Amino acid sequence: MPASYQTYRQNLKTGSTKINAEVKRRLSRFPYRYRLAKSFVEVDAKEVGRTLIGYEAGMKVFLAYTAYEDLIYAAQKLSIENVKDKNENIISNKELAEQLLKNKSLIEFVRNNLRAEDTLLKTRVEEFIRGETNDVLFLALAIRNFYAHGIFTATKGGVTKKADKDL
Repeated sequence: MPASYQTYRQNLKTGSTKINAEVKRRLSRFPYRYRLAKSFVEVDAKEVGRTLIGYEAGMKVFLAYTAYEDLIYAAQKLSIENVKDKNENIISNKELAEQLLKNKSLIEFVRNNLRAEDTLLKTRVEEFIRGETNDVLFLALAIRNFYAHGIFTATKGGVTKKADKDL
């Protein structure tokens, strides 16, 4: 569970944390989604073959992003300072960005499969490719969308080895 989970639960029990019902629902779901995403390792589907590695990676990103969505929603409703809309936040990680850029198949897959209305993601992927940003959160959003809406394919996404999955 997240580090402050016990404190949060205690505050809810004592009533010292006053929050509306929807925020409470989101915060109650978050730690379980977080725990699932953090502990997720693999899918048991022996007949799928090597593409399973890619689907596992996509699922882990999907699970992590859904936990993030609940947390961001609650943080905004609680007016937490410097928390923007889920699509406007960035997570800058130079080392991870450099590693992800090496997977040309993944980057091209994202670039080529964004919908016309995904203008923010299109802008961010181009900035990422040009090295103008080390934001990796936009990539998680794109993968989450592809995975949830059935566009994601493991081999086209360049995730065919354990090292790619781990990244």
